[in-house]
Amino acid sequence: MRDRVGSGKHARIARRSSQHPRRKELDGLQLVGRKYVRVLEAYLERLRAFYPHPNRVLFYDDVLIAYLLAFFNPAVRSLRLIEDLSRVPAINRHLSVDAVRRSTLSDANALFDPAHLLPLIDDLRARLPNLRHTDGDLATLLDKVVAIDGSFFRLAADVEWALRASNKHGESRYVRLNLAYSLRTGQSVGCELSGDDGRHEGTVAAASFIEPDQIYLFDSGVVTFDLLRTVRGRGGAFVCSLREQVNFRCDTQRVLDDKAKEAGVIGDRVGELTGSACRTPPPGQFREVRVAYTDRHGTPRTLRLLTSLPVDVPAHVVAALYKQRWQIELYFRWLKVHANFRHLTSHSEHGVTLSFYVAVIAQLLISLQTQLPMSRYGVSMMNLVANGTCDVEAILPILEQRHRERLTERARLAAKKRQKQKQAKHAEA
Repeated sequence: MRDRVGSGKHARIARRSSQHPRRKELDGLQLVGRKYVRVLEAYLERLRAFYPHPNRVLFYDDVLIAYLLAFFNPAVRSLRLIEDLSRVPAINRHLSVDAVRRSTLSDANALFDPAHLLPLIDDLRARLPNLRHTDGDLATLLDKVVAIDGSFFRLAADVEWALRASNKHGESRYVRLNLAYSLRTGQSVGCELSGDDGRHEGTVAAASFIEPDQIYLFDSGVVTFDLLRTVRGRGGAFVCSLREQVNFRCDTQRVLDDKAKEAGVIGDRVGELTGSACRTPPPGQFREVRVAYTDRHGTPRTLRLLTSLPVDVPAHVVAALYKQRWQIELYFRWLKVHANFRHLTSHSEHGVTLSFYVAVIAQLLISLQTQLPMSRYGVSMMNLVANGTCDVEAILPILEQRHRERLTERARLAAKKRQKQKQAKHAEA
């Protein structure tokens, strides 16, 4: 018999079996090892205190545990499969209900505010060391660099508040996930969801992430004059790509050094944005750095960069900084491909946001334990830990070896690229 809590659309909730014990501690879960389990356990107790009701049984901490366990089991990507997973004895021992019913979980998704998870995310993030070790000119700057962008995710059902889009396969609904991504830690430092609320272009969400003394990377799809004005007004700096139709008046043409030429820089100018009759640009001096490159189809192209960084930051460093913006694209790819967020199962805004927050928490837990940047290898190996196949100590040497191999391969490719550039210079001479 299905029990009800109160009245209204969030009334349905599962009843605790009188024989079912309070869940055991997470020592057997081994998501992050015993060192960090205590942090998670303490916050789970706080989550249980939210949304009190005398008949409520499925609490916020149960929902978080169910979603974390589903995250580490890539095949579990629906409410029905989460319900089945919650009945498995090895999983159920961590819950305080006999099963996380899909109808009940759907109600919980709509009721539980994902903002309650933000203190946990902040606490885990504060414990994370610098996982992006970079030498040379970028070493100092990258500690302050944040990339901001957004990407669209398709919902599995017709949802009223989502964005509507049509293609040859019919009409679909999407949400836009707006992220601020720290290059120092390789993790998200800001997350906001937008649907059919007039903010899907991401400019309003981007402005909400801006903090003092940070360097922000944007692509041209996010950039507006208002956003650039906000960054400057809050004491930050930016490097962004600029559309060709945006007017720039040059006051000073800077001489390019050898490093700039090797990086493909073909122009470094100081001047002002002039705007248009209907758009007023932010005041002050900016730099326009033009970089020549070849796209993946072999076509020569020119990238136009605008930055508020001072002239003592070399042009090749400006170009290298913007190149780091690609990390946020890889992050979105990781969510869609490796974390299986191609289609979102929840129909409520709270539920969709909760799913993304759980992914962020899982990433932080993995990085805290492995002390390595996020990768698909880390998720795959931690999946074995969550399933009880092995423990964390067993996979760490494997992850470290894979990380070293990746660094070696990147260094080899970079050396090969430099050699090609030298050969091209000699050929031109």
